[in-house]
Amino acid sequence: MVLENLRPKNVWSIFEKIFASTPRPSNYEDRIRAKIVDWAARNVKKGITCKQDPAGNVLLRMKASPGCEKWPHIVLQGHMDMVCETSRPEGYDFLYEPIHVRIDPDGEWISAEGTTLGADDGIGASIALALLVDDDPSFAHGSIDVLLTFAEETGLEGAYKLDPAALGIEARYLINVDSEELGVITIGSAGGGSVRLETTIVPEEQGSLQSLSWFELAVSGLRGGHSGVDIHLPRANAIKLVARLLGAVIEKAEVFLSAWDGGTRSNAIPRSSIAQFAVYMSDKKTLEDIVKLESAKIEHYFKGKSSGGEMLEPDIAITLRDLGSAPCISSCKTAEIVRLANGLPSGPHRFSPATPSLVETSDNLAIVKVSLKEGHCEFLLGVRSNIDDELESFRRSIASIGQLASWQTKLGEVYPAWPPESDSAFTGFVREKYEKRLGKPVDVRAVHAGLECSIIARKMPMLARNIISIGPEVQNAHSPAERARIADVQVLYDILKDILRAAYQLP
Repeated sequence: MVLENLRPKNVWSIFEKIFASTPRPSNYEDRIRAKIVDWAARNVKKGITCKQDPAGNVLLRMKASPGCEKWPHIVLQGHMDMVCETSRPEGYDFLYEPIHVRIDPDGEWISAEGTTLGADDGIGASIALALLVDDDPSFAHGSIDVLLTFAEETGLEGAYKLDPAALGIEARYLINVDSEELGVITIGSAGGGSVRLETTIVPEEQGSLQSLSWFELAVSGLRGGHSGVDIHLPRANAIKLVARLLGAVIEKAEVFLSAWDGGTRSNAIPRSSIAQFAVYMSDKKTLEDIVKLESAKIEHYFKGKSSGGEMLEPDIAITLRDLGSAPCISSCKTAEIVRLANGLPSGPHRFSPATPSLVETSDNLAIVKVSLKEGHCEFLLGVRSNIDDELESFRRSIASIGQLASWQTKLGEVYPAWPPESDSAFTGFVREKYEKRLGKPVDVRAVHAGLECSIIARKMPMLARNIISIGPEVQNAHSPAERARIADVQVLYDILKDILRAAYQLP
């Protein structure tokens, strides 16, 4: 083990042996589910039972300590899956390869070797499971449920298909362990849904492709990140940068697009994008000059520093190289695609009037796919808002941009926002325990990201005013730069113990 000397020992052991060692992309949770069920079976003598609902959500229950049987039940809730992103040039097979964890040289963080770490939500889930087998004799507690859902990262699918009756959930209090900032109690989250814009493409007649030169334009090395909690940060979107570069070219020369790929999923800011295209040989120097000039402008901006002194995109790379010939589409259709990409919004749309530091509505131009083999071009955008009506309004406005170009548009299914309950007695109870352990005030606020709390509250109305979300510091989720602060895990573990051992104070 790499993490065997870290504390709490059970947390890090579970994280490394169960979560990091088991491939668990969204919708491929069979192996991690089996690992969790097996772990529960090996701890049955400690009082742990395990159930699954028909969809594949898992509930583990630890019986109450002697004398605490009448205390209120509390559910600790997280998810089994992870976002799979890699910066390895050779790629990474997340369906079969484990996550290679490491302790960073500063000894403060853990991260992974060229991939996402899966601390979202592997760390939270590991903390919850470790609490079930905590053998501290002073840790008296009521019944504890640990609910782990599947496919959270691809639209909260597990929460939507959750069957509380099949799992026997009767608790009136729930703590989601999928937050990523110590010292914060989350009491609200954004809803979300996708917008897909599509058009058909056909190859240009072969005879019209004479006197062309082919190129590949690539933007890579970007930081990426979570399209919710990181969307307000000054990070570049690789698809938008390629669109900017090609947009500058088509103003001066005809461009014939062959292929364009970028982004991997709707909840991750695109870190790389590659376009293949041709220009007339007579325009080759014009192309090279424009790309060189525009690249210099882009790099000048993104190699600038933030107010904290950190370079915005330290590893940004823009390259242009020659290619062999390939089928391509007309310059007219190419210009349409490029201009649409440039016109599509990406980033914060509006900040909350009530909480100016909170992004209220945003979108992420997440994926582009131009494939002549499939005769198809599409853009996928992930849209979020903490206000359900604003979410739908903004999605329709984005669809309208595609409709103006006569593209087909499709609005994906939405998940709702989780409205804050700032005056909840349960929030006050958790806050008091949190601040006592932390030794300083904590923030209570909503977050611009999707949490399963919104769905669970609707499925189990008795929980609606008694849900909060907390977690240790996890930075750069949904990117290969993801890392978790080691010391925070112990702090959060102790906070949860304090809450569970004082549950008798709850009504």
